[in-house]
Amino acid sequence: MAKNTVVTACDQNYAWGVWLLAVSLRQHGMTEPLLVGTYAWSQEWLDDIRRIPGVSTVPLPPEDKRCVTCSKPVIMLAAETEFATWVDCDGIFVGNCSDRIIGEEGSLYLRPRTPSEIQELYHRERMPGDPPETIPPGILSIWQRDVGERQEPVRQFSCSTGIISAHHSQRPFIEKWRQQILKVLPADVAVVHRNSIAYFQTDDSVLNSLLCFAEDAPPVTEKYLADRKDGSGHYIHFAYNPKPWQMWTKYALRFYEQTLATVEYGTEAGWLPQAKLPYTLQRRYQWLCRLLAPFAANVARAKKLRRKISTKMRRK
Repeated sequence: MAKNTVVTACDQNYAWGVWLLAVSLRQHGMTEPLLVGTYAWSQEWLDDIRRIPGVSTVPLPPEDKRCVTCSKPVIMLAAETEFATWVDCDGIFVGNCSDRIIGEEGSLYLRPRTPSEIQELYHRERMPGDPPETIPPGILSIWQRDVGERQEPVRQFSCSTGIISAHHSQRPFIEKWRQQILKVLPADVAVVHRNSIAYFQTDDSVLNSLLCFAEDAPPVTEKYLADRKDGSGHYIHFAYNPKPWQMWTKYALRFYEQTLATVEYGTEAGWLPQAKLPYTLQRRYQWLCRLLAPFAANVARAKKLRRKISTKMRRK
């Protein structure tokens, strides 16, 4: 029986991302089962993604209108192996990362943010006189109130939730994360909660609040290896919008060759979905992708503005 299950979740806008992630697992000899939480996927896409060996799907609760990222604890709890490892589906593996995406029984495996990341992440919420490289006191105060357990935080830094590995013994803490999401986030929260100082990163913020103030919070792993480019396997995260199956950004272009190698591996294996392969994932259009990449950020901003206007109009 497998020791670890890789889990992820998304709506159909990220189906190509799941396909790339799944193919990259098998491309590099990673044998972990992949469990995908799906929200409003077509039957065609469900059938196609399950053709990749070891991939299964589970529908997410349709009544939960929060952003799909808030389902991280739900899908982690659905895994039946000793470990469950959440992996963001807007990324791929390069090389075998099986021993780099799993933690130990006594700790939660995820990446601590660096001081410079924390300084940038909370720059809008930091008040004059606040320490520059730790979580602002104003945020910690709200977290302490909402968690209501410890009086003082056990850490002054936050962690990234792109990859999270938890042992079966930590299921109660993962369940607490789910319950805290239901408690402090609106029922229709988007990926970014712009009306909240303390929870603007939604599920990420909630998990960090618990890591700081929950009595049963496990320690965070001291050695995070999934992103180490040291000759062994590593995880590539397409951190910015648009994503490569939509449009290449200048940032993501550095991973073009690895991504297209994954596409070609999946094609040769006979796992290509029935949906039309995006031009951005076809090597013959590489010239066009590179030509358009400088405009990707503007396209992303325009789409975000259009969604914002559309949401306001629906609420009127």
